[in-house]
Amino acid sequence: MSEAPIASTIIPGLTGTKGEAESNPQYVTEEDLLKVVNEFQRAAVKDTYRFPIPKDVTGANVYKATLTRLQDYEAKHPGAYGEILAFTRGRAYEGLREYEKAIAQYQVVSQSKHVLKEEAARAVEILTQFRDLKRAPLTTTTPLDYLKSLDQQITAWQELQKQYPNTTYEALAREEEERLDQAKVAFLVINRHRIEDGNESVVLAYSQLLAKHKESKYQYRYQVEFGDFYFTLAQEYVAQNDPQGLQFDSSTFEGVGRSALQLYARVAQEDGIIEKLEAKGKLEALEAYMAKVGKLSR
Repeated sequence: MSEAPIASTIIPGLTGTKGEAESNPQYVTEEDLLKVVNEFQRAAVKDTYRFPIPKDVTGANVYKATLTRLQDYEAKHPGAYGEILAFTRGRAYEGLREYEKAIAQYQVVSQSKHVLKEEAARAVEILTQFRDLKRAPLTTTTPLDYLKSLDQQITAWQELQKQYPNTTYEALAREEEERLDQAKVAFLVINRHRIEDGNESVVLAYSQLLAKHKESKYQYRYQVEFGDFYFTLAQEYVAQNDPQGLQFDSSTFEGVGRSALQLYARVAQEDGIIEKLEAKGKLEALEAYMAKVGKLSR
């Protein structure tokens, strides 16, 4: 899925051994850069749609950490291997979806005589599409217009995925599509009381988000948030209908609560995910809340 890697052979003259590096400042400079670049390559997960942003050996975001290390390297070795620095920075900014900054770095390489100039030029061309689409304004005249505008951009990101299959750019485009799907859910949640059948629209949007992005690294987070929404609906129902009064319908309350319980339980049963403990805590809190309301409604 990855583009052409940055290998040691791309850096002219990188043939120094450890012994040479200890005695020749030239090889020390090269060795320092290779250490930064190779660690970046090893740690960087190419498909950042499916997998979390990779960490380096210190546990830091590898893209951010690499940018800091390249800055430190440049301060120690001013003027050394400018194109390699720019290309690696471009990859790091690309991983952070900072398209404008990535383009600027790739342009440095594309305008040089370096062996990476063609790959850098291609990156500039592709990321310019990404930047322009991400900058495209959304229509905000009415809620319906806004949602239609989101759908149009989502379709455009899907088209970019088709243009660059099995590359890092496909994964980036999927992340951008997912970002817009998240925005759609957030918009509906915020405006649900102003929209006809607002709660039903939110439930549908969350269901579509989970079905569409089942391979996403955020799949479990979405399930917890969906559970939170159902929990909120249960609390709102109690606020609007006194459990000790005749208007309270236990089956309605329990139905909403069970939907939240099921979502929390699915995540709480998964091992090796960061959301597990959060889901367990929310599951216990909801169970206690439902038990309390149940006693009041008898």
